[in-house]
Amino acid sequence: MSAPVTWQEAPATAFDSPLVWNGPYVECKLEHSELEPTCLGDQFFPDSVPYRSGENDRVFYWRNRLPTVVPPREGWTGVCATTHDLAPLVHDSRHEPTLLQSFDDEFEIVVDGTIVGDSKTALVSTYSPPQIDIQHVTSDGLELEIEGEKKLIPAGSRQRFSLSEQTVETEHGTAVPTTPELVVRFPGERAIYHPAPSDNYCLFPSFGLDIDDIPRRVHVPTNMGELDHDALAAEFGIDVTERPYPERILWQAFAFTAFDPNANSEPTLTQFESGEFAVRE
Repeated sequence: MSAPVTWQEAPATAFDSPLVWNGPYVECKLEHSELEPTCLGDQFFPDSVPYRSGENDRVFYWRNRLPTVVPPREGWTGVCATTHDLAPLVHDSRHEPTLLQSFDDEFEIVVDGTIVGDSKTALVSTYSPPQIDIQHVTSDGLELEIEGEKKLIPAGSRQRFSLSEQTVETEHGTAVPTTPELVVRFPGERAIYHPAPSDNYCLFPSFGLDIDDIPRRVHVPTNMGELDHDALAAEFGIDVTERPYPERILWQAFAFTAFDPNANSEPTLTQFESGEFAVRE
């Protein structure tokens, strides 16, 4: 079975160029494993996909997670990804990573976290956010200040820090003791691929495709009325089994973003000179 999907092509000049940056990459999450989650999230694909392509260790952000306005890239010393966002680190400036969300009288804190993906969270009150600052980062190491104590994390390591225990009140009024645990992963330098923060599109690798070889009317293979992403890859002459598993996840995200027969929209695609695709829904 198949369903027709049409799309429009726009020149690459109609899209702001994607951000590609090489440098130190930090991941942080703050978990509270004693709590029962009240929100499980509904995100099907993670926003960031780390993988190795040839000699290139990359982290590919197919959706925008940077602020709309960011400092000039020339001043970046690193980037920090958390369960909530992606943010540049700049010289001579401390960075307090976004590890939770605060509201008028409540906090949404992470129970089981995924970096810029779906995390299990809980709503609580009477919570005191721990003081956590990134002070300095180089390709060799990361310097943190955690509740007033300096910690050094060498490149290529992942460390956990148990913080001060506190008692929170759940949304049902139950007092629960919890020991926040900070998890920091510092793989070292990575190539970051990300849509232009100033534009609104999704970014994908080329998958070996040329936009001129994609028909404007695609007969999308379906299974039980849903897009069959593996069959679509075969239709385009792509052997997804030959690609790194993380890139197969990006292929699924690309297929559903650009060619979902149930989306009831006609997306606009372009291909940059560097080969990456942009999809504007």
